[in-house]
Amino acid sequence: MSNPFELADQILKSVGEIPPMPHVAAEVMEKLGSDRTTAEELNRVISQDQALAARVLRISNSSFYAASVKIKTLPHAIAFVGFNSIRSIVIAAATRELYPVLGKSETLLWEHSVASGLAARLLARRARFGNPEQAFLAGLLHDIGKTILLLKLRDRMNALMERIAKSPNLSFRELEEEEFGFDHAALGQLVGRRWKLGAEIEEAIGSHHAPEEATEEPTLAYITSLANSLCHRAAIGPAPAPTLDLTSLESARYLNLPPEMLQEVQNELVEKFGAEKGALVA
Repeated sequence: MSNPFELADQILKSVGEIPPMPHVAAEVMEKLGSDRTTAEELNRVISQDQALAARVLRISNSSFYAASVKIKTLPHAIAFVGFNSIRSIVIAAATRELYPVLGKSETLLWEHSVASGLAARLLARRARFGNPEQAFLAGLLHDIGKTILLLKLRDRMNALMERIAKSPNLSFRELEEEEFGFDHAALGQLVGRRWKLGAEIEEAIGSHHAPEEATEEPTLAYITSLANSLCHRAAIGPAPAPTLDLTSLESARYLNLPPEMLQEVQNELVEKFGAEKGALVA
């Protein structure tokens, strides 16, 4: 369907209202939009939700953020990781709350999302992209459309995921187009707009399977695309592809990342994600 407004209308008719960003995360985003916000204000806002605050602490203590420092309190986390990183961590923690229960499908999808965010952060540093936390958010949320489909159309989405698990050579996007009339990337882009994540992240979510179409921030779209592929190759998530040749991908060529660097990123991701999965995914 060529008309994006018609596509958006079709998506909304199929899935209904797109959930808003969880309240505390939305309030944190609003606070961080002002240069007058203090660490004390952020602490007060996040502390409204004790479950979310606990997740923020766990993620802050992961080796991706606090390599050698034990963070014991929320104010310490805010001071140590900084406002830019705390934004990413809060959104990651709040997005987890979209899953009321982590069944098999939800667990695989959430693990893939978190790992893709971390992979995007690692790739951003290797590609000298100026905002690795923006890359983390784009990677984390690139499959948010799948999450919404799983929440809203659970039986149909589970059936698709089972088909992919049995026949990984099938195209998930083609199956979605066949089943719903749109794919998760288009739905994810609408979520990004609803959550006011910014044009660059919204576009990266929507174009992570076709980063060459990105115009706002192409590098971010290519990083998001490559992070997704890297996690498939590392067999993290519902669609493992261990034989995928990352060097053949346009995203690797665009980012000018040689084979040894891609392998280095994958090794670091697998090692750290394996060690920290309990803290990152719980």
